[in-house]
Amino acid sequence: MSCQPIVFSRRWCLHAAAILAITVASGQPGHAREPQTPAPDPLQAACTTLQATPMLQVSLLFGLNRPDGGHVSRRDWSRFVRDVVTPRFPAGFSVLRMTGRWRDEHSGRIIREPSRIIWVATPLDPDLRLRLEAIRQAYRQRFRQDAVGLVITPGCAAF
Repeated sequence: MSCQPIVFSRRWCLHAAAILAITVASGQPGHAREPQTPAPDPLQAACTTLQATPMLQVSLLFGLNRPDGGHVSRRDWSRFVRDVVTPRFPAGFSVLRMTGRWRDEHSGRIIREPSRIIWVATPLDPDLRLRLEAIRQAYRQRFRQDAVGLVITPGCAAF
């Protein structure tokens, strides 16, 4: 077995150095890597700029037509809000009167009905899911509804 020195060209050395640099920078296993700082949260940055707090914007969507052809009365709605919604969001919420449109799955008809949206700005608390589900379930049971819509969007709030 003979031992001969290996001679590398300058061009080969430059290519090898470039490949090594790319491998290290890409964090391939076995190579040292600089600790990375987490990317800034754009929502947090926007909220900070606006002197607001990150919150969830929750919209609960309630149709007022009943399956038997009747309607949820103003009195029944007021009682529901007082007894079911207010205890779960005592810090406050808004009620918006709307007219909703949706397609009936059985007939294919477009249904137009009076509706209410309860809008809440709230932090993501550990019990938020349970509070929202309790409201939705209570409305479905009390007024024999198939569904109560729920839309949640991240946002900022200041009061």
